[in-house]
Amino acid sequence: MQAIHLAVGKRFLCLAAGSVLGLALSGCGGSSSSLSTSSQTIGGLQTISTLSSTVDTANGDNNPYALAIAPPKSTAFPGDGVSGHIQPGDIIAGNFSSSAGVQGGGTTYEDVTTGKPVNVFTEPAGTAGGPTFFAFNTANGFLWTANAGLLTSASPGNVQIVSPSGSLVNTLNNSAVWYGWGQAYNNAFGGKNAFFSVNLYTGSIVRINIVPSGTGVSFTYDTLASGLPATLSGFGGTGVGPAGMVDTASDTLYFVDSDNNTIYSIANATSVAAASGTANLKVVYSDPNGTYLNQPVGLALNPINGDLITCNQKNNNLVEINPSTGKIVAVKTVDSTPVQSNGGGSALFGVAATVDASGNLKVYFTNDNTNTVNVLSK
Repeated sequence: MQAIHLAVGKRFLCLAAGSVLGLALSGCGGSSSSLSTSSQTIGGLQTISTLSSTVDTANGDNNPYALAIAPPKSTAFPGDGVSGHIQPGDIIAGNFSSSAGVQGGGTTYEDVTTGKPVNVFTEPAGTAGGPTFFAFNTANGFLWTANAGLLTSASPGNVQIVSPSGSLVNTLNNSAVWYGWGQAYNNAFGGKNAFFSVNLYTGSIVRINIVPSGTGVSFTYDTLASGLPATLSGFGGTGVGPAGMVDTASDTLYFVDSDNNTIYSIANATSVAAASGTANLKVVYSDPNGTYLNQPVGLALNPINGDLITCNQKNNNLVEINPSTGKIVAVKTVDSTPVQSNGGGSALFGVAATVDASGNLKVYFTNDNTNTVNVLSK
């Protein structure tokens, strides 16, 4: 497959604020004198264990990418206790590849909470496939999926919405959300509901606005940033570019860019006006030499301190960053397999974080080398 590059200029360097594409720089790659060993950060977590295989027991789908933790129990999302239905707090993984190893050919979502994969949804034939990122609507437990498809014009991906009982609620086929490589929910900040997605083909960050109507809801699409470097067939034969994202309580959207080892933010992401190019972006941390960020892809929020946790594809490290200071907080290697230049040995993609009953940080991550979801804990 021929790689498609949509670069807007040179990669970001650690220069004076505003000197690169007019973006404000907050943090830059380099040495960090005091990495944390606190158990409230990944630096203080010492135990890595396997939670579950993700291999679908019916069709053999594997290669887990998407990973998310279902929201807690609520009036709108009480849980029904039925096996194969998503329950509050469940850990859900998505298989990117088919049993034949076709990347983007996977269609299955697995509940791995109990230590074994339980299928909760299989995408219907002909609806793209290739789940890369999940985001839950925290109000009702509906699961939104960014599908990359086969990263080709014949199967360009989409966004699918699935109910906790495993029913397909809607499929968004708008070209704005093709080649999905990131997904986040805004938690109804400002009284509005919106999701965010990545279009890898155009290197765009897209807001999906949920518009209530008399017969249900409709959707509109705003491009918040565009023209970021994007490659449909890069390292390991899959996409490289803007990827994992989270929206925070301040309605600041953060996302990683695996092409230039950068974390960006968009302020007031739910309400900010659509804009082409990079006008809405601020650089939170940039690491052009790959010292700490080395093709980051997934992104999660540390629920204890608000730090960002990402995972590197090129060295199998988790990295924690303080988004306010732009400083590296901690680094943790979670798979010792050497990563080869062709992508062999690269284990990480999805990451999610939570707090256990004792108030300790727990970080879940997908491992493509073993087709498992693993957990890093105290």
